[in-house]
Amino acid sequence: MSIAPLIEWVTEQALRRPGRVAAVAAVLLILALASASRLHLDPDLLNLFPEDDKVLSDFRRVLEEMGTLDYHVAVVDIPPGADFYDYAPLVDDLAARFAASGRFEHVMHRIPDLGEFIDEVIPRALLLLGPEHLPRVAEALTDEAIRERVAQNRAMLQTPQSVAMGDLVRYDPFGVLRLFLEKFETAGEGFSFDASSGYYLSSDQKTALVVMQPRRPPQDLPFTREVMAVSEAIARDAVTELQKRSPSLAPPSIRFTGGYAIAFDDAELIRKDIIVNITASLFGVLALFLFAFRRPVTLLFAALPMTLAVALTFGFAGLAIGEITSASAGFAALLAGLGIDFITVLYGRFVEERAGGQPAEQSVRRMARSTMPAVVIAAVTTAATFFAFVSTEFRGMSQLGLLTGVGILLFLVCVAFLVPALIGWSERRAAQQPHYFHHSFGAQHLVRLALARPRAVIAGWVVITLVASAFALRVGFSGNVQSLRAAGNRGMIVQEYVTGKFGQSFEFMMVVVRGRTAEEALARTAALRRELDPLVRNGTIASYQSIATFIPPVAAQREVMRQLEEGRADRFSYERIARTFLAALEANGFRVSSYDTYLPLLREMLAPSEVVTPESLPEEVRDFTARFLKEAGDSYTSVVFLYPVGGTWPRTVPRPLLEAAERQDDATLTGINLVSERLRGIVARDATGATALAIALVFAMLVVLLRSIKRALFVFLPLTVGAVGMLGIMAALGLTFNYMNVFVGLMLVGVATDYALYILQRFVESAESFAEHAAETGKAVMMAAVTTIIGYGSYALSHYPGLRSMGYAATFGVGISALAALTLVPAILILAARRKRS
Repeated sequence: MSIAPLIEWVTEQALRRPGRVAAVAAVLLILALASASRLHLDPDLLNLFPEDDKVLSDFRRVLEEMGTLDYHVAVVDIPPGADFYDYAPLVDDLAARFAASGRFEHVMHRIPDLGEFIDEVIPRALLLLGPEHLPRVAEALTDEAIRERVAQNRAMLQTPQSVAMGDLVRYDPFGVLRLFLEKFETAGEGFSFDASSGYYLSSDQKTALVVMQPRRPPQDLPFTREVMAVSEAIARDAVTELQKRSPSLAPPSIRFTGGYAIAFDDAELIRKDIIVNITASLFGVLALFLFAFRRPVTLLFAALPMTLAVALTFGFAGLAIGEITSASAGFAALLAGLGIDFITVLYGRFVEERAGGQPAEQSVRRMARSTMPAVVIAAVTTAATFFAFVSTEFRGMSQLGLLTGVGILLFLVCVAFLVPALIGWSERRAAQQPHYFHHSFGAQHLVRLALARPRAVIAGWVVITLVASAFALRVGFSGNVQSLRAAGNRGMIVQEYVTGKFGQSFEFMMVVVRGRTAEEALARTAALRRELDPLVRNGTIASYQSIATFIPPVAAQREVMRQLEEGRADRFSYERIARTFLAALEANGFRVSSYDTYLPLLREMLAPSEVVTPESLPEEVRDFTARFLKEAGDSYTSVVFLYPVGGTWPRTVPRPLLEAAERQDDATLTGINLVSERLRGIVARDATGATALAIALVFAMLVVLLRSIKRALFVFLPLTVGAVGMLGIMAALGLTFNYMNVFVGLMLVGVATDYALYILQRFVESAESFAEHAAETGKAVMMAAVTTIIGYGSYALSHYPGLRSMGYAATFGVGISALAALTLVPAILILAARRKRS
């Protein structure tokens, strides 16, 4: 069925009733803006990826069960030359204000002070240490060791540090609790801090941390914005209060990092990127349009259809989707670059007809009759290319494809009605014959060169393609998900700073085990430790940490109780230990009554009556261990954090680690590097499948619309040359593919075929006059390519490396495809025409 009658009807309606067209457009614009106001931004990178994949769903499940593994961290930098202890009250004040704000479940800024809950810790100390520490405890409780320790304690109390050592000598005279404290100090691979300060303080005493666990995950953007606003206000108020109390102190720097600061900055950067992309694309293509046609009124021909089409697409997004991701947020820039092609080609043909002496309305009708069919085909095939994205599991690309595909079709409708109406309206209002101009950007020279020396042009492209092919094989793939994070994210910058200060690696993996009870979860965690210890020894992993670091499983605690019972008459005899201890105190001049509180606690420590459970821990310790064990519904989830050798995991997860997790029933190994590895396979499959689908769809449509398999194949020629050239340039510049720019080839399927289609359409219209008029069509193709590059190129301004690389790759592909359409395609067509004539 021919589309010519429909095109003619739309054109006549636009020419005869421009006021009605304008009124309908205004109503649609208002409705679209109202619908678009419902849109929300989703900055979470995980939401870009498939939802039903096991590896990815395991990662999400862990995050959901643990509430959030993300922390909100206040980083307090002490001014140069200042003493931390002058600022310790500020850190305490910050922690108190954060806790009182109601936004956080836990606030931690100090190492648990055993003195504050000594009555609870001492009776349980040996249970918490586990049976492996009992030989050291027994050695410390021999008569000789007791006498030696008391003498050492007396010597310590005579040093300048005696004030700080007083509580330690009083509550830990045998050094038993120091073994317990080591667990806190060593929890975390490479985590280095000044334990003696009692704060989370860097070893150089210049940076202190306040670590908070908010009540909701960072993906809840309104809550995250609230957390950041409250945090900034608390920091300002605390510093103001400090300077009131101590005017001579220089104000410290307080910054924030963690999942919430990173998500907040990501959301703000996405918002800025959308504004920059849309602004750069819209103003860029409009400025180019004005430069090319040199008539201010032509800005209306481009701006009004473009604005309405972009608004309608945002309205569709607000109605059908409700939120957009970081990967799809720039679809408006694509629409601006792609849709302006339609207007450029149509108006370029109108200018050509007017320059040839045709009346204005007749020129509009001839423009619609001769060029609009090619525009319709180009729009439908380009939309089909983007709709192929919908078949991908990669949510960011799927959403981008849906919005851009729908947007292109809406752009086509806007152009079909508004461009003829606006041209007709402006021509009727013109007081005199306008001066028509169409800048060629060098297209005329390229086309004429191809027509004059077709064989040389074809040979040149063969050589270029072969050379590019040799380079193209070197293009690699970067599967690092974190590399897609926005550059300039302050939360990420501060996180790197904290890593450098404290040495804590942020690239951990997790093994998750579950149990119906906390006791069962602890037992499974202990069993997993037996698998992980050999991996630490052979260098597969650097270290690990878990709830078992702080609470041994019940079986281990009962073993402690059994050994204490067996040694009650000798090595763990309270009567012997107390008698020797009291005698040593008297011999060294101690006041025996000072230990009246400690001795009953010592008796309980040597004869504990019940095991320790997570629920029975002191609140300070529960806060410290909350990230390892959590009740999830009717079960408990225990997370073991694994840290890589050298601070960075290899590209592929070590096989021994995978096997260790598989040997444990219901154990789940997950982490961002395992997710990255899985995504590499998904993206490779999606990119291949979607590109194949797009090529099949576009080819089938071209065969139907052009009614020729040969012509349909011919239209793909610039795409082939452009894709090979793009890969060659990327390889030469050292650029790699990633999860976003890997789909650029798919985008080129719809774009590059359009350029060949416009040239072919002019040839089919009149092969005899092709040599005479091809240069005019070449102007429109060049203009369309430049505007498309502006649309795609605006991605290069993005804060997101993935989107920037997409802008670079698209610019290369579109540019080379356009050059091939302007030279290679006319060269082949003119040779074909000559052969036909001969």
